[in-house]
Amino acid sequence: MKRYFITGLVILLPVALTIAIVSFLFNLLTVPFLGMIKVFFGGHTLFTQGFLFLNAEQMQNLAAQLLILVSLLLLAFGLGFIARWFFFRTFLKCADYIVTHIPLVRTIYKTCQDVIKTLFTSDTNSFKQVVLVRFPNQDSLSLGLITWEEMPALADTHHADSVGVFIPTTPNPTSGFLIMYRPQDLIYLDMKVEDAFKYVISCGVISPAFTIISREEAAQFHKEALS
Repeated sequence: MKRYFITGLVILLPVALTIAIVSFLFNLLTVPFLGMIKVFFGGHTLFTQGFLFLNAEQMQNLAAQLLILVSLLLLAFGLGFIARWFFFRTFLKCADYIVTHIPLVRTIYKTCQDVIKTLFTSDTNSFKQVVLVRFPNQDSLSLGLITWEEMPALADTHHADSVGVFIPTTPNPTSGFLIMYRPQDLIYLDMKVEDAFKYVISCGVISPAFTIISREEAAQFHKEALS
């Protein structure tokens, strides 16, 4: 009985997590515009009847969210197409200049812009190497991902050789801790970044095989992973 239950969980959990993530993204993109579209529907008496197991309110919400999602996709495609035009690129540069000179807004905007560029348009992987680090205390080990190995601001300090390590939380790896370590405090692993994320998301259930390697071997391993 226990084996059947565990097998069922293995089948259901990935489906449930996928649905939860898709639902979260769906709501994130559509909810901010939901009220405006529902007002439009109400003014034109659209979707005022229920359908199957959905009542009128739920039907309006679903129709509005689908319309918003389709509109956003078309808008994204249109903006991407128009962005190839010289004048529109000039307009974007002017808008970017204005936004980056507004107090508070510029901080949020630049942070989001830098993160998105790093994750989606960088020629190299954002995370360079999987390591084990002492966290949250000296008697514990946590899985970490090297984000940078040199920081110019620390060049003239005794932390000049510090390495930035992102320690993701489980089961949501989009949050975590960014801590600076000395290279000699890191334990390098021959584990791919994708496998590390699988390990974190699965709460350690999916544990890829790995061995401890030297820093030089880690550099070679990363180079081979990028090729």
